[in-house]
Amino acid sequence: MATATEKFQPPTVPRDSEGFVKSFNLSSYDCPEADDACAFFDQYGFVVIANVFTPDQCAETISDIWNVVESFAEQSIRNDENLWDAQRWRRTGHEQVGLVGNASLWTRQIILNRQTPALHTAFAAVLGTRKLLTNHDRYALFRPAQMHSERGTMTNLHLDMNPWIYLQDTDNSYQISVLSRLSYKRDNDWITENNEPGCSAIGERHVQGLVNLTDNLEEDGGFWLVPGFHKYLPQWTIEHENLLSQYGLCSTFNLFKESVVPELYAAACHISSRAGSAILWDQRTMHGSRANNSLRPRYAQFFKMFPAEHPAMTEKRAENRRNGILTKLRAVNINPETDLSFLGRKLFGLEQWSD
Repeated sequence: MATATEKFQPPTVPRDSEGFVKSFNLSSYDCPEADDACAFFDQYGFVVIANVFTPDQCAETISDIWNVVESFAEQSIRNDENLWDAQRWRRTGHEQVGLVGNASLWTRQIILNRQTPALHTAFAAVLGTRKLLTNHDRYALFRPAQMHSERGTMTNLHLDMNPWIYLQDTDNSYQISVLSRLSYKRDNDWITENNEPGCSAIGERHVQGLVNLTDNLEEDGGFWLVPGFHKYLPQWTIEHENLLSQYGLCSTFNLFKESVVPELYAAACHISSRAGSAILWDQRTMHGSRANNSLRPRYAQFFKMFPAEHPAMTEKRAENRRNGILTKLRAVNINPETDLSFLGRKLFGLEQWSD
């Protein structure tokens, strides 16, 4: 961690000859290249894992994103960009930041994607255990704004956590209290689960992620972050204690405008990656997205996985979580025994992990 007298200097992110960020191919969560991927993650606060989704899986997921968008828009619009206007798009979710849906999504495709073996391998490598549970998040679709600037999303940097309570607390009793009370009867409960990383004193590793479904180039906008910020967070939080009166200790989604943190916007860089690649980042890393200034849509699916064995996973919470998931599976005609894999039933918490 940088001392209070040191100025934050973000590391330069390595890229290949085509401009894509350096990526890693993992054959298993404990293969030799996993060590290199983890070292990269520790240094930069993120890592790109290649070939997590197959090309067919990417195409099927893009089709499903449009199915969801059209269900909100209440008409077929995917093949006519003239219909991608504000009147229709504002029904699709948080259109200012490109999120599809207002809370977690539960289509058949998005659910089955969460049991992808290569995705589990990526998270297991970074988290150091294969015994994981998967969170349930949503999709992103950024409309191309090169010809329609009004369709551009808001450039932003944010934290899916509260940095002040993270630094202030001396144990994880607050995190355990919040998570153990979840009923999983509301779609927002899955977002709450995502945004409680505990405290710095305990030092749990929390990892968020996404999979880009098409090649994501600089001009396509989308995910960007401040490399190395995870190491700087404690110092930054102390130096910006004046913001506490504005954000408070209860907010777990904290968006910071460029006028407030201009130095971080200057340090942030776009994480370009190829189709099917997963970007995993330390939850302490300041991150966000930029507008899509190309002629192509940008598509992604968000993920988080976390260790199944945790003090906050009480027997009652595990039961509530199982029941909530089973209700969602029934709604889209997914039979856990025939449609979910052996790995999927573990990741969904429907069966316990064994040694």
